[in-house]
Amino acid sequence: MSAVFPAPVPPPRLSARLAAMVTARPLLLALLLTTLVTAFRLTGSIDSDVASQLWIAERIHEGARLYRDIIEVNPPLWFWMALPIDRLATVFHLPATSVLIGAFGILVALSLAGTERLLRHIAAGPRALFLVYATLILAAMPWMHVGQREQIVLIGALPYAALIAARREARPVPASLAIGIGIGAALGFALKHYFLIVPATLELWLLCGLGRRWRPLRAETLAIAGVGAAYAAALTIEGDYLARIVPLVRLAYGQFGPRSMRFLFNPYLVIGAGLLAFTAAHARLLASRSSSVAATLFVACLAFAATYFIQFKGWPYHTIPFLGCVSLSLAALLAESASPPRLLRILAPPLLVLPLVASESEATHLTPDNRDALQAVAGLKPGDEVGFLVTDTAIPSMVSLKYGFRNPSRYNGIWMMHAVVHNELTGSRDPRIAAFGRQVVANTVVDFRCTPPKRIVAERPRPGSRRGFDIIAYYDRDPQFAELLAHYRMRSRTSLETYELASPWAAPPPSACRR
Repeated sequence: MSAVFPAPVPPPRLSARLAAMVTARPLLLALLLTTLVTAFRLTGSIDSDVASQLWIAERIHEGARLYRDIIEVNPPLWFWMALPIDRLATVFHLPATSVLIGAFGILVALSLAGTERLLRHIAAGPRALFLVYATLILAAMPWMHVGQREQIVLIGALPYAALIAARREARPVPASLAIGIGIGAALGFALKHYFLIVPATLELWLLCGLGRRWRPLRAETLAIAGVGAAYAAALTIEGDYLARIVPLVRLAYGQFGPRSMRFLFNPYLVIGAGLLAFTAAHARLLASRSSSVAATLFVACLAFAATYFIQFKGWPYHTIPFLGCVSLSLAALLAESASPPRLLRILAPPLLVLPLVASESEATHLTPDNRDALQAVAGLKPGDEVGFLVTDTAIPSMVSLKYGFRNPSRYNGIWMMHAVVHNELTGSRDPRIAAFGRQVVANTVVDFRCTPPKRIVAERPRPGSRRGFDIIAYYDRDPQFAELLAHYRMRSRTSLETYELASPWAAPPPSACRR
């Protein structure tokens, strides 16, 4: 009697093996994609605000005192975050921008890992797809604005929203995970006081869902409170921001923004509003118990929309957390729904691609290089002192970081002149603003006398133009500045007028200069 052997089982196809791997480890694919996006981004440029952040960190390590030697309106936490980036770049002889981008890749990976732990109620396949999309939103969508505070807060807000959803549905959460997520989210929310609207709104959402079962003292709220208390103590000890900068912001920062409401509606906001309307149209599905993460992210996006309009600046990167949360809310709605409606299945995928398309368009359709700025610093060498009299902080921060120039001025761009100009042109003549403008000029004279810039770059209206405020004419009202400028000869004039040092002056006594 012959033995009967089972028929050989053919090996699974490659696609089947990949699907099985994704199903077994949904986070793995997202982490691989995070690594690829980060590696591809390492050689890219950064925007002017982040360049300014890194440049200020470099100056702090050289001994400059923030808010004394560097007049900057932003609170200190963002600059403190840049200090280890600059230190690592120095130790390993790497560009600070590359270290920054690599650090953000790690932050995105940590955010995704924490979020995945809270999405175990979602099937492995949809969970993997959601995490892959979240990778693109956290790491790729802010492509031109990597390192901005809005990207930081979005990275922390995703796992925090998933945590709030888990609390609302009474799913168990390890205390260590809640503490880690709370600390990460708190550091993001602390970057701008506007962002505090978001955790407050999410806590109200949790209270409405739990009623009498709501408990304010939880691992994550204690972590947030601890970070907040430590930051408040640091601000009090540091002192200069509250004493020197907050009054300055109240006096002059209000004139730094869009001229009308229409400037607020940039393409990112329009796309976000469309996604918001489409997601809200599925309110019945959002309200279901199975869509807790989608609903919580939707609440977060509403809170971030409020922060965007309260800031009233209209800058595209301010929309990042709003657009990110509303996109993730729609993606979570698909992932959490066992049988999503046909309209949702058909229209959601192309809508979810729109934020990435907008980001790609911004990255590939760059504005032309500022030829005037490049011409203004042509011929200078790394380490040269260059003084800037410009209201746009992008010019001094970008060229100083890129070419290694040193700026003797305590002002990283004289944005406050927007208020001085408005005060003069409107005839309001607020004596406080007028006195502040004169003080800025006097401080600039002291800085330039103590550390003579090899070249001065000034923002001026083009020859023959009747529009624009002539900043040199304003500074020339000060006799001491006029005397200082007499030691320079004009080199070129476009939208930026440059002056070359022609006859150095005797150095003032050390007591007359900043340390």
